[in-house]
Amino acid sequence: MTHKFDAKKAEILDSRDRRKFLNPDSILEKSGLDSDTVLADLGCGSGFFAIPASLIVKKVCAIDVQQEMLDIVREKIRKGKLANIETLLSKESSIPLPDNSVDVLFMANVFHELEDRGSILNEAMRILSGRGRLIIIDWKKIEMEMGPPVEERLSEDEVVSICEDGDFMLLERLDAGPYNYMLVFGK
Repeated sequence: MTHKFDAKKAEILDSRDRRKFLNPDSILEKSGLDSDTVLADLGCGSGFFAIPASLIVKKVCAIDVQQEMLDIVREKIRKGKLANIETLLSKESSIPLPDNSVDVLFMANVFHELEDRGSILNEAMRILSGRGRLIIIDWKKIEMEMGPPVEERLSEDEVVSICEDGDFMLLERLDAGPYNYMLVFGK
């Protein structure tokens, strides 16, 4: 069984150190978002990407399998008086959104944690609009002092292969910082 990030350590997700190596503003800028975009942040955690994305896009669906993470996001929504973020509790292999309802499905440091990647890719295909994009940011498969053990990580090429097997097409490989890669797929 792959490990899941422990919600009890959620403060790590919002640390200044993390912002230095995984800058949400820079990554969101590279994501091609605009005021008409509906974005689903799958595995939103503490809202590290969902909260700043809400300042750019029409709507954010902040989705997580851990209620504790969604409670943290809800508190940030309340404090920031943000009206365009919806929090949704999901199951591991399904996404609680209607067909063709989002423009971007965003996953940051989540793909390596998924037990059933095929089901999630089927769900991604289902919920993404016709020109929708799947954006996957994950840990480089190299030894480092942070992040999951290297044996739990997937290389860029492994993720590309898995996604192409799921009928996605690689559109771009982008830099997400010294420890992460960013892959953009189309339907």
